[in-house]
Amino acid sequence: MPRLFVAIDLPETTKNQVLALRQDDLPPGRWARRAALHLTLHFIGDVPEAVARAYGRALRQVEVPAFELLIGGVGQFPIEQRPRVIWAGVRNTPPLRELYEAVGVALESEGFIRERRRFHPHITLMHFKKPLRRGLASRWLQAHLDFQCVPFPVEQFVLYESVLKPSGAEYSKRGVYDLAGQVD
Repeated sequence: MPRLFVAIDLPETTKNQVLALRQDDLPPGRWARRAALHLTLHFIGDVPEAVARAYGRALRQVEVPAFELLIGGVGQFPIEQRPRVIWAGVRNTPPLRELYEAVGVALESEGFIRERRRFHPHITLMHFKKPLRRGLASRWLQAHLDFQCVPFPVEQFVLYESVLKPSGAEYSKRGVYDLAGQVD
């Protein structure tokens, strides 16, 4: 069964800016590889092949204008507890929320059930096998609070298939969907 998610790809220049955050002053963990840097809109999970094809067809119905995306700031999940994930933030603008909602509605038309938690757009930078002791990442987080990438145009989104391997997840594109218009 394919394991799917819908995401926005990052341009190479943005990936370079995000990867520049890698530093040795964090406890050992697994930094995200260049190929894994993306903004997840909806995680779908494991589905039968017929359902995967139906989701792919449904996503063709999404009609949202292209827009600009801004990545800035850093944080951790869980937010108030011992972190397992370090991330770069994404400005949750009305156009991004519109795309998130439109993709969700398209998937729901084929039976997808959305997560109930609030959409918190981010780019995962690092995973820790075990939660860190409180405060271990705080110096790094404080040092990078003002991090920002140059805004970039979002003119498409992608349906990805993910294969989990000991070396990390490997992603392949099952479908690429253009947004309406171009960003000036």
